[in-house]
Amino acid sequence: MVDTCAHWADVVAKIRSGDDAGMQDLYVALSEGSYAGLIRNVDVQSVEDRLHEILVIVIEAIRGGELRDPRRLMGFVRTVTRRRVAAHIRSAVFQRRHFVVAGGVEPAAPFDQSPEARVAQHERLAGAMQVLRRLRARDREILERFYLWEQPPAQICSEMRLTATQFRLYKSRAIARCFDLARPTARAESRGA
Repeated sequence: MVDTCAHWADVVAKIRSGDDAGMQDLYVALSEGSYAGLIRNVDVQSVEDRLHEILVIVIEAIRGGELRDPRRLMGFVRTVTRRRVAAHIRSAVFQRRHFVVAGGVEPAAPFDQSPEARVAQHERLAGAMQVLRRLRARDREILERFYLWEQPPAQICSEMRLTATQFRLYKSRAIARCFDLARPTARAESRGA
């Protein structure tokens, strides 16, 4: 517990000093922690928006000195998440009460928004994160920067001190390694080994 508290205090100190590493640590924690709460309570299209709202609120609170105990960062994040979910639900209820559906027919949620589809999406995300964790740090960083953070290759090459050829080579090898790790036979073999 002490190590975790010290880690969050370090993250808060980094954010206050303007260090991007602190914001990245917080974003990863939000993605892993708050995402589950959001996916259960917020429509799928709004999850990313709400996640970014929470990130902005927490960062502004940290920079504004509103977080009294940096070791309690994740408790603060959970509180902000619950409040954003409640605000989203209130808004949805308001929309349903005050706007009449044309033709008198209640709209049905598409299948991709059903609870089963949400669980399947969450399982796919968890599987992808598990595969990413098994990659080398450099390969994982390249894939995260390019696909998750949507950074341009030139920026990645510059910041990671790679040539364009190295970037393409490492990225393609990392993708191939992901496919290898994601195959059911590869998972069964790695469990047996």
